Amino acid sequence: MSHPCHELSEDALMLLATGDSTPEILHELVEAQRSKQALLLWGVEHLTRGIDHPDAPITVQAYDLLTHLLRRRPAIATDVISNPAVSAWALSTIRHLREGASRARPGQLAAVAAAIAVRTGWPCRMRVPTMAGRVLLPTVGSTTSESTDRIGVVTVEHGRALVEVGEERIRIPADASCDAPGWLGMRTLGLGDTDTGISLLLDDLHPARMPGEDLEDRLPGDVVADWREALDDAWALLTEHHPVPAEEVRSLVTTITPLTPVPVGLRSASSREAFGCVALSFTRDRLMTALTLTHEVQHVKLCAVLDIVRLIGPDRGARYYAPWREDPRPVEGLLQGSYAFLSVTRFWRRQRHLQTGDAADAAHFEFARWREAAQLVATQLLDTGDLTHEGRIFVSVMLKTLESWSADHVPEGVVSAVREVSEEHRRRWAERNPRFA
Repeated sequence: MSHPCHELSEDALMLLATGDSTPEILHELVEAQRSKQALLLWGVEHLTRGIDHPDAPITVQAYDLLTHLLRRRPAIATDVISNPAVSAWALSTIRHLREGASRARPGQLAAVAAAIAVRTGWPCRMRVPTMAGRVLLPTVGSTTSESTDRIGVVTVEHGRALVEVGEERIRIPADASCDAPGWLGMRTLGLGDTDTGISLLLDDLHPARMPGEDLEDRLPGDVVADWREALDDAWALLTEHHPVPAEEVRSLVTTITPLTPVPVGLRSASSREAFGCVALSFTRDRLMTALTLTHEVQHVKLCAVLDIVRLIGPDRGARYYAPWREDPRPVEGLLQGSYAFLSVTRFWRRQRHLQTGDAADAAHFEFARWREAAQLVATQLLDTGDLTHEGRIFVSVMLKTLESWSADHVPEGVVSAVREVSEEHRRRWAERNPRFA
């Protein structure tokens, strides 16, 4: 595989610092991530071969097929290797291989190659290690039984696919997203109409789909229908009233991963290790879901930027106050948070004019609260001394953008309420974290 060099122009970086983007910039971010993801898979094969790992024969064979399919079936092959769970698995595997950890399972590269073969109908017969007792093919699906066998076999012949694990023979249906005896398909969520629609993978199968999060187990069909309806409502709100985050979701997000619900509110997450995935818990509140997608895609975007441009120096161990957290945060956490809440502020800046009555007051509050919070942290970032030259310019543009919204009118009662909430949060934080207060 060839791995091109990627860069962002100064103009592109400055536009991104305002929270905005263009289709061309988003395309460059995606292309850079694709190069990174391909390089990770090369790293898995290279390190496995180098240390003579027991999985080496399977891994080398899988990598040979994978590179062949990238040339012959590039669109589907790229879609599979760019899957967020594949990226997260590959990065984790490289770490384990470098540490010499016996728990590294590089042979899972065979599952990646087999997934491409199944989706393209490419003839093959491959040994594929099981994962938690199952053969799991990224973007395709998983066998259901938890076998004690460490190795399964995937055969693709005449366009039909078969998985053998122990004594079981499981036929993958022609539409692999459908469930079948012994098989769970990886489903998709089609959102929007013909003109504005997107299709997102719903990953509730892969163990690596969102590292470090409390994940929902396999969702029943009726629950999937609820997810589709809720996300469709949120997507309609974004496309109608918030075109910038809508275009960013369209360009940067490929996968939704359900998180276990919380008693109040909504949980969400994204990860630099799983580019393209947004994890969230279920809610029927279209406004909160739309806001969550806006928030998380900003993280996804910044993660892609940080893989191209160094904005932060080495972590010196210093920790700081963030108005949206109860714990002290490192500089990268401050930058991620401030950048995400820049986008949240922009969302409420527009949304408050679409609300009426008490909902309008609440939207004004959210706008003023997060405008102040993001501005405070951007100022704090510039004072840390931990930003690179490019980082200082980036955060200075963020701050200038937030300051340009300072003259926006907010009802007087909202200003007082924001001040009270902000001061109370800071007081509680100082009590919890006296070392950093």
